[in-house]
Amino acid sequence: MVGLAAVASGVATETIAYQGKKTGGGKSRNANNSEGQRKVILEKSMLKLKHDIAFPSHHQDSSYIQKLANIRKFMHVEGLKEEQYCRGEAVTRLENKIANLFDREAALWCPTGTLAQSIAIRIYGEKTGRNKLQMHPSCHILIHENRGFEHAHGFTEIVAGKWRETLRADQVDPSAACMVVEMGQRHSGGLLPDWDDLQALKQRAKELKVPLHMDGARIWSTRQHYNNRSLAEISDGFSSVYVSFYKDIGAIGGAALIGDAEFIREAKAWRERLGGLVSEHWPQVCDTLRLLDKKLEQVENNVRLAKNYAQYVSEFTDLEVFPKVPQVNLFHVLLPYPPDQAKQAHLYAAQETGIWLTNAFWNYEDPNECAMEIAINETAALVPENELTNALAVFFKHLGKITAKV
Repeated sequence: MVGLAAVASGVATETIAYQGKKTGGGKSRNANNSEGQRKVILEKSMLKLKHDIAFPSHHQDSSYIQKLANIRKFMHVEGLKEEQYCRGEAVTRLENKIANLFDREAALWCPTGTLAQSIAIRIYGEKTGRNKLQMHPSCHILIHENRGFEHAHGFTEIVAGKWRETLRADQVDPSAACMVVEMGQRHSGGLLPDWDDLQALKQRAKELKVPLHMDGARIWSTRQHYNNRSLAEISDGFSSVYVSFYKDIGAIGGAALIGDAEFIREAKAWRERLGGLVSEHWPQVCDTLRLLDKKLEQVENNVRLAKNYAQYVSEFTDLEVFPKVPQVNLFHVLLPYPPDQAKQAHLYAAQETGIWLTNAFWNYEDPNECAMEIAINETAALVPENELTNALAVFFKHLGKITAKV
């Protein structure tokens, strides 16, 4: 995978067309098909799936209906009630819990991560008087938020670093209002900086008076890479941290901003200004309280499983896994095929095995190649390892067949 190419959709489509034989003695339903074949659309909804481990998933709740029932049960046991406008016992409990986890003065619940990060960068723009935002080329703010940083907040971007490398200390730009650092970089297979490099980045940003903001959507699975250091120690030196509650935690949604008391006071005002003071926050908040401790206990096993599956791919195929040894609970398999071919093989493999592996075949780096994302949460952990490795093997078999026909 080399170079950067024009951005194309990385989310797996759920349909493919294949040729079915003509039935009966009548004419083909496809008048343009001279061989008497008709085009049939195979859809994910048509498949009899035993396991769907793709992100996003319901995790261990089989549906959102079941999830809501489990939330109500949790609220009854905990004595929590419905709350409005981001005030109440539940949201206060969650914010305090998150602040304590990161050993910070305060935290603020937000309905979405996009809003949380928008608030953070707006605060740094106001504080520094600068209108440049420094990011990695794979940053979520840059490629997934319709340039909200520009249209809503007046920022221009400073893009630093290479796609499959992390940001370095010598890349910190003193003209930036802040530098956004993703931990780990999803579009680089969950890549994280080494500990010494991370400390050097923090120190250089401090010297240049450039605030560091952490995109910590997947921070929960990073501790193993840093020798089980605490979340507080990993994030120390960042001016602020954003965390997601629906990715590895599996809540309905929601996020938090974490920082000092002054930052959170300002963030609270911006949450209201930007439309984040929602009338009914309690389902997301109570779902997060219900799941957080349990999911944090499971995440180390998910990282271990990711390493096992990456090792399987490395040993039994000639495909590149990135990172070679996963650093969080996701990794990429780099495929020298365009996404459409990979998605087609994936649908055929899911039809054969009953296992849906992924929704993501990213091709931001090259339109004729793609990165297959494998993310391991507790849903994947429930699948017997021999079944999941078999599903991978079947996918690679179908990928070879489709490629042979091209």
